[in-house]
Amino acid sequence: MTNPLLVPHRLPPFSSIRAEHVVPAVKELIAEAESGLSQQLASGATPSWATLVEPIEARQDKLNQAWSPVSHLNSVMNAPELRDAYEEGQRLLTDYYTGVGQNRDLYDAYLALSQSAEFSGLDQAQQKTITDALRDFKLSGVALEGEAKARYKAIKSELSRLTTAFSNNVLDATNGWTHHVTDEKALAGLP
Repeated sequence: MTNPLLVPHRLPPFSSIRAEHVVPAVKELIAEAESGLSQQLASGATPSWATLVEPIEARQDKLNQAWSPVSHLNSVMNAPELRDAYEEGQRLLTDYYTGVGQNRDLYDAYLALSQSAEFSGLDQAQQKTITDALRDFKLSGVALEGEAKARYKAIKSELSRLTTAFSNNVLDATNGWTHHVTDEKALAGLP
């Protein structure tokens, strides 16, 4: 059976997505992204928009194409199985993105691109993408070493867990709230 989260689509296949698709898809896409990034950095190619940024953006888009529908479904069709899958997927993605943000070789490649002759020939949006990426690396603790780097990762993981727990609590409270109206006059003016 094909995992709908791994099939390219123009519109999300909401009706085909099941909780059991989420974690395998996230794991596969993260493994693909990590492998692609490793190959990219090991190739020794001079960093350029085409050799550095475009492949990374393409892999990022595949992850977003899979995760966005899951995130939406978790918000609108929350069920215990989907919630568990969402939480596990969120944990995996947090670990992945934290690792990417702390990847010194990737940071160095972006820095080299920003200092290259090609940079001035890029359009404004491309230059902003690169400068924002460099900023994000710094904010992700790319310069941290040893225990400080591990601590940052633990904090990011805990923040993700707490954010998801908070969202779940808000969703549960929203779903648990009702207001029964017995007087029709209280509904005057409502369609």
